[in-house]
Order: sequence, then structure tokens, then C-alpha cells
Amino acid sequence: MLVVDPMDSIHAAMTLLRDIDLRSVVHRRLLAHAWRSPDTLVVDELGLLHGAARVDIAVINGHIRGVELKADADTLSRLPGQISAYGKVVDKATLITTERHVVGAMKLLPLWWGVVVATTSNKGVQFRRLRPERANFGVDPVALASLLWRSEVLAILTSLGCEKNFSRLSRKKLYEELALILPRRKMSEVVRAALKSRKNWRDLSLPLSCDG
Repeated sequence: MLVVDPMDSIHAAMTLLRDIDLRSVVHRRLLAHAWRSPDTLVVDELGLLHGAARVDIAVINGHIRGVELKADADTLSRLPGQISAYGKVVDKATLITTERHVVGAMKLLPLWWGVVVATTSNKGVQFRRLRPERANFGVDPVALASLLWRSEVLAILTSLGCEKNFSRLSRKKLYEELALILPRRKMSEVVRAALKSRKNWRDLSLPLSCDG
């Protein structure tokens, strides 16, 4: 895959591709369709496992996709932990990185991760897909449930007609109870629905450059 946008010529003068610039162009170009889809939620910095890791960009629609960014100034020191956390929660994942990190990253990533390389030239930022993403079959239902707020878990349990009083249980126990009650596929559905129905995410404003 090769995507070139003359509007990104400002990046050509940069020696290093910074996180803020990489994130901006990914939102504007690679995720433009997701932003325009009424059934899709795009969220920056989605926390996993209560702070164990964060998804740089989460795309939530019929599944949960994680996009991890590694710009030139980043290191790969946290990537093994991020791979582990992603593997417990997301359905698909893609690493978008620069040539500086691609060789080292490929040695660490499971085969289900997609890999995209970002480069800069006098034509702007270009993206080249090295490997497509695949389905992750290792999602942990309890870890998936941990994306929910306590109030959301209680509301889901109530909607399921559970008569047991769960209000005194710890958050961890609530996740375990929900994972026992719901099949894996149904768990994914209710978690995605809860995330998309939230009204107070930090920032859900559509990037201005996606308006056209």
C-alpha cells in the first residue's frame, strides 16, 4: 500500500518523523473512513488492563482494532509489554512505525499484527504495508471486560436479569462474574456497545482535516 498526499509536504523537511505528526497523518488519511463511519468510534490513548498499557489509537466498530505508533524518537523498550496487553484485549492490531524501528519490531511482533512503515520524502509522508493484520484468537474475556467502568458492568448484569447482588463485589470480581455469564462473542458485543455509547470520552471531535 502506498499513499501520498502533497498536503503533507511540510513533513518532507523534517529529519525525524515525530509522534504528533505521525498520529495526525494517520488520523487524517489512514483512518479517514473510520472517522466518517457513524458506527465507528475512534479514540486516542485507550487504556488497557487499568493502566498496564495504552492503545495509541483504538478503532471500535464490529471489532476492536488497536493501532500502535512508533515514531523515530520512540524506542521499542515498551513494545513487549504492549504486545502482551494488546493480545489480551484487541481483535486486530497494526504497528505503524518508521524504517528506524521496523527490523527490531518485526522480531518482536506476533504474526497476527499488521505492520505499516511510514517514510518522508519531497512528496510528503508515505505509507507502505509490509504485513496485513490478522484475527487475534487469544483475547481474554476478563481482560476484555476490564475496558468497562464499574457502573457499566453493573448495568449489564442488571439488564441480563441477574438476581444476585453484585454491588459489593470488587471490580475484578465483577469482571470475572461477567466473563462467566457471557460467551466470548457476546462479551465482545456488549463491551463494544458500551464503549460506543459513552458520552464523556476525553475528545471525540473529528479532525478538521477529515471534513473535506
